[in-house]
Amino acid sequence: MSFVRLLVSFAVLLVSLGHLLVSSCATLGFVLFTREFRTFTREFRTFTREFCCFTREFGSFTREFVLFTRKLLRSRKKRT
Repeated sequence: MSFVRLLVSFAVLLVSLGHLLVSSCATLGFVLFTREFRTFTREFRTFTREFCCFTREFGSFTREFVLFTRKLLRSRKKRT
């Protein structure tokens, strides 16, 4: 009977250690994922900021190009 008890206790110990190992790996994985996700969001924020600046500059360029084209068309209409 004591041998069976010892075997059950050993099995419980192994299961507990396995659970501890799995939960530790899961925690470590979550920490690493969180770190990587934080880096990704920081880089994405930088990209978004730069893209907004580019869009603003492109809008200014487009506006200037439209005004220039209108002036050019008006000056051609006046010549004819």
